[in-house]
Amino acid sequence: MRYRVVVPWVVMGMLTGPIVVSAQLPGGIQIPGGMALPSGGLSQEALLKQAQSLLGDLTSMKSSGQLAPAQVSEVDALLPQAQSLTGELEKPQLDVARLPSLAGNLNDLTKQVSVLKGFIK
Repeated sequence: MRYRVVVPWVVMGMLTGPIVVSAQLPGGIQIPGGMALPSGGLSQEALLKQAQSLLGDLTSMKSSGQLAPAQVSEVDALLPQAQSLTGELEKPQLDVARLPSLAGNLNDLTKQVSVLKGFIK
């Protein structure tokens, strides 16, 4: 019963949350949510590792059997996004100008996965 009340609010929060990445600041780049990156710029390799870890988390959450059906369907919706992001970051000739946007997408997915991890029994 509690999930019926909480889940819609969580979904609404995820859909209406900020999707803007901050501009370069002195001393580094700050991404909403407190994730700071060094001033040397965004590293494709670092983002790829994070995306692969996130994809692994989603895959293990789906197969764990510890989530309610509503959360499993949320994981099912996030998996293609995480796979697409990981595939994009795996491209050897990725345009560096796209890294801030991809980092923002990764940050959004990370927040959503963190919420889902809270539902694990």
